[in-house]
Amino acid sequence: MSVLHVDYGRVWHFEEPETDEDIRVSPALELLIEKGIADIEHGIEWDRDGDDFRIELVGPWQGSDYSGDDVCESNQRSLARDYPELLIDGTRYCGHSPYGLQITPDFGSDPETADLAMDLAETLIGLRYDYPLYDESDHSELIDERAQQAWDGYLRSDLESEIGDLLGFTVDLCTDKAKDLFWEICYEREIWPEAEGHRDVVLRGVGDREFLLDMARRVLDEQGPEYPDLCYDLTDDGYEVLGAYMAETYEWVHPNQLTII
Repeated sequence: MSVLHVDYGRVWHFEEPETDEDIRVSPALELLIEKGIADIEHGIEWDRDGDDFRIELVGPWQGSDYSGDDVCESNQRSLARDYPELLIDGTRYCGHSPYGLQITPDFGSDPETADLAMDLAETLIGLRYDYPLYDESDHSELIDERAQQAWDGYLRSDLESEIGDLLGFTVDLCTDKAKDLFWEICYEREIWPEAEGHRDVVLRGVGDREFLLDMARRVLDEQGPEYPDLCYDLTDDGYEVLGAYMAETYEWVHPNQLTII
């Protein structure tokens, strides 16, 4: 059985013990080292006292704001969820928000978890060298979460601007009803969020003219225009959409009604 030898702040993997303090390597850890997943050479992270260390696992569960992708992020959180007794969640909420998985040097040495550690090792090898996705259900949930974050972060305001440019007046998309209408239209038009980049999504087609017109009409029907008395720069589409809304909404001319001529 091989060992990990700690000397001068470095960790070495030896076939035979050098000292009594060398750490015996379990079969599961041996397999991870052999397959290049347990990074002994570059993936050692020491604790603050410099006495104990963790080993970084290399594979499709690592990433950050500038690396990795949706599969990596889903794998990382799903594996950490399913193997809390064996894996250390390496997520950092600072800098570029890196995430990953780590293990301790006694990984697989406990007889009670030795079989589970070997199963995990084989799973990690399969993810790295065969099929990279661990939990398809969690992956779908992650994409949906990113889509919701996109709506709250920039998509809603972008759509408001695009509708304003298209019609010459604005509609309020800050309401829960407007948000529900957006996802309803996406569903009807079979527009699904797709992963893009390291932590973003794209919804192809939501910026198309017909989508924007449909969105504007439905929001108007539910809550009216945002500033009905400030429609000075209506486009042809704006006249058509707002005129249809006014004709359907008002059966007679109200003293303060906006009249389109």
